[in-house]
Amino acid sequence: MSRDEGGSRTAPTPDVCGLFSPGFLTLNFQFGLVTAIAALFFAFSGYLQSLGVNPAMAGFIISADALAALVVQPAITPLVHAGTASRWLAGGSLLLAAALFMVGHVTSVPLLVAARLLQGSGFICVLAALITKVVLFIPPEMSGRAFGWISLVRLVPYAVIPPLFDLFRIAPSSFGSILNIAAVAALIPLLILMLPLPRHAVQRDGHPVAGTTDMRASLRSPVVLMLLISVLLFFCGYSAVFFYLKQFGAHRGIADISLFFTIATVVMIAARLFGGWLFDRCSKVLLCGAGLFLASVSYLLLPFCIAGHMFLIPAFFAGLGWGIAMPLQAAVMFDISEPRVRGMNQNLLIVMMQGGFFVGPFLAGRMIAVAGYAALFFTLAAATLAAMAMMAGIRLCSASNRNRGD
Repeated sequence: MSRDEGGSRTAPTPDVCGLFSPGFLTLNFQFGLVTAIAALFFAFSGYLQSLGVNPAMAGFIISADALAALVVQPAITPLVHAGTASRWLAGGSLLLAAALFMVGHVTSVPLLVAARLLQGSGFICVLAALITKVVLFIPPEMSGRAFGWISLVRLVPYAVIPPLFDLFRIAPSSFGSILNIAAVAALIPLLILMLPLPRHAVQRDGHPVAGTTDMRASLRSPVVLMLLISVLLFFCGYSAVFFYLKQFGAHRGIADISLFFTIATVVMIAARLFGGWLFDRCSKVLLCGAGLFLASVSYLLLPFCIAGHMFLIPAFFAGLGWGIAMPLQAAVMFDISEPRVRGMNQNLLIVMMQGGFFVGPFLAGRMIAVAGYAALFFTLAAATLAAMAMMAGIRLCSASNRNRGD
């Protein structure tokens, strides 16, 4: 097998059966489960409105779980490793279930904020544990395909659950009852831990446990640092478009702006479902850079869209770019990390994703107020091109290390 962190040499065609082990499939089921729980909250704003919560305060309640995750994950990242991941998964599942039950039964603003903070903390503990465990089941030569499937599993609930609410005509006032079911579902990972499932991990827990010293070393690594910056810049752009494109459509008087996300989501799913075989045959760094370039082109085109049908091309570019870049950033992180810090570095990547979801919308709102939507989308395109430049830097550093024999 021939492989390097820059991805300039391609790996041999892997046997897909080596990826879909019982452990990998079980963990992906749990990824899908917790993502489905998170996807339920697309209807949360309507529920808060039915409770009579002030819109300004509702915004803070909605974002409180992301704020908690942004604070909690950097603190727990050095503590979650192969030896402790199951305990973090169990504790996070209990905390998440309790928080969901609480959200569905309290009505005062302080208690709703507290419940959402607990929810974000529990969710990120579960996510960090699952990421730490799943890297043990990924064959090194199949990292691109593996993260393609993981990202696909985490995307599908967001495409499926909102239409189900419409299909069954679930009223906002019924959201509390839905959360009771979600609270029970959040305990399923805890039950799975009790089952005697076959593991067949590709990597064994024979490496020294990564800790704070290793996290500092990772943050001093040029390639890791450039990748983390790339992820932050990319998700600043992605989240800003996600939260503000509908508002942009209303500003332009375009009613069917949701078509953009429908097309983008379909293309993202198709890219990961049918194009995943390319992720391990081509240079991951170059392919990821191409995805970032397509996303930036999409952002550049958005200000020129003056009718709904004009969003078709930028939606296609965005979906293809997002569908390629997201899993490959994680796959590149896997490839450039030593086995004992792979789980920790994946969690650092998630911290940057959370940071992007916080910084992107925060700065976007202020930029719209000062300079307008066109300036916002051009800035997002520039930031995404900078993310692409970081991937080019990773390739150059990797080539330099190979030339030195590192």
